[in-house]
Amino acid sequence: MRAVKMKLVKRITAIALVLMTAAAAMLVFTACSDDTAVGFWIVQKVTAGDVVMNEQDAQSIGLNAVGTVKLQKSGKCELNLLGEESKGKWEKAKDGTITISYGDRQTLTGSINKKGLMSLTDPQGAEYILAK
Repeated sequence: MRAVKMKLVKRITAIALVLMTAAAAMLVFTACSDDTAVGFWIVQKVTAGDVVMNEQDAQSIGLNAVGTVKLQKSGKCELNLLGEESKGKWEKAKDGTITISYGDRQTLTGSINKKGLMSLTDPQGAEYILAK
């Protein structure tokens, strides 16, 4: 009877060690693959030429917000810019440049600064400043 209990204790201990090792490995891999770009971003303001629009301006014309951008780990993204919703793909280059492709061949490019703000620019020169 005692030998059976010892075998059972050894098995439970081995299983617990395997589970703890797997959990630790998942934490390490998650921490290593964490990208500051991934997440839900809210447009703080958009500048197009001399025109600047912030959240209060957007609300005054009936929009809930200037816009949002959701970047997923999978490389997919969802955008809502000035009330226009789109889905697309995004990537981050080794130099930190973020490129978002969405809609009918539309693109945004930019980066995240040291303060944690993302700046994106469209081909026409409109600049979007976003915060998490």
